[in-house]
Amino acid sequence: MDQIDREIVAALVEDGRRSVQDIADRVRLSASATRDRLRRLERTGPVTGYTARLDPAASGFTVQAVVEIEMMPGADPLVFEAGLRDTAAVTEVLHATGDNDYVVRVLCRDTAELHGVVRGFKTGLGAAHTTTRVVLDESVPARPRLP
Repeated sequence: MDQIDREIVAALVEDGRRSVQDIADRVRLSASATRDRLRRLERTGPVTGYTARLDPAASGFTVQAVVEIEMMPGADPLVFEAGLRDTAAVTEVLHATGDNDYVVRVLCRDTAELHGVVRGFKTGLGAAHTTTRVVLDESVPARPRLP
């Protein structure tokens, strides 16, 4: 990646719906040269896709939590991860080091749903132990690190 590629990526991070012409104007290239660079960035991996950002509360999900999970000894992590993927409330899963095996972010409509989700981790997926932390505020929302 050169400086122009980094500027293209930064423009997309600011607004993924930005037109190729707008990006081209910003990086001072022709639209066709910018389109070629963008296609290469998509093909080689730095740009992996485009998505809309949603406001969880406006979508009805007023409770966000981070759940640390310790798996049962001998549990199959692939089966466990598949179960997490199939849980609608799960929005992010990190396999991490430390006292717990996983850190899982969930979005729920209310605390009753949160309770059911965490209970499901134990009864349905076989988590040995969970620690749940309700998120009060996103002081620094998730963001990509620019190259």
